[in-house]
Amino acid sequence: MTKIIPLLITVDLEIALDHHMNEQAQILNKLKLDLKNVPSTWFCTAVAAEQFNEYIYELILEGHEVGCHGVDHSAKDNYQNMSPACAETAIAEATYRIEYAVGQKPRCFRGPRMTTSSSTQMALINYGYLSDFSVCAQRMDLLTSGGANLGWLFAPRGAYYPSKEKSFRAGTQPLVVVNLSCLGLPFLSGMLYIMGLSFMKAFFRILLFEARHKGFPIVYLFHSYEFANLNGISYQPFHQKLYTSQRSKRYQINLNLLKYMCSFEDIVPMTASTYVEKYQ
Repeated sequence: MTKIIPLLITVDLEIALDHHMNEQAQILNKLKLDLKNVPSTWFCTAVAAEQFNEYIYELILEGHEVGCHGVDHSAKDNYQNMSPACAETAIAEATYRIEYAVGQKPRCFRGPRMTTSSSTQMALINYGYLSDFSVCAQRMDLLTSGGANLGWLFAPRGAYYPSKEKSFRAGTQPLVVVNLSCLGLPFLSGMLYIMGLSFMKAFFRILLFEARHKGFPIVYLFHSYEFANLNGISYQPFHQKLYTSQRSKRYQINLNLLKYMCSFEDIVPMTASTYVEKYQ
């Protein structure tokens, strides 16, 4: 019997003020059609869930899962340095607003800019979350993410239960931390736009080899706004200016990469909660 390798396609959905709003909405419908047979997890901010609730509701009907990506992805929406009380308040607000907007209570979390902490994870546990997707173990390109943390370099790879005191150490907390796949460089769309499709296919094959031997899931990340055009106001950090600028090409090479990954017999796309409940 072929061993199953979970493939977790994760989409971060936040409002990008420097991209056309109507295009950000329309791309959700396009992705719904093109990901029809690829169950994925959509990490939505509360604000995005409210803005795009009709589109997200349709994604849920297609078998996708909605996760929590914080309240609004603003500078203050940073879960790395929040006090326990602030983390509790923020998780409570985001959870309630997302469930009210789309009719599904989120059970998985990814902090804006990949931020998390022990206080955040305790709040997640208190509100019934199953998993935290905010860690990228052994990621070396620390300057490219606003939430980059040196603790990532020492975090367990794959998936683990965190310590009560340290979110990047293994422990016994009833929450599963699921890492974004990484081998020094993170397995996400930004790398695809800089390094190209052939590089990412090779990257995937290495991750697949590791997954077959160690039982890790493969976790890929992209942002839905990446396929919408800029509206003339640019807040892009330097590394994003290296990306392929043609939005239609970005979209197509993402689909090509997803198709390639799904072509392997032992790869099974699934949502975050399916992985945690059935395969972890």
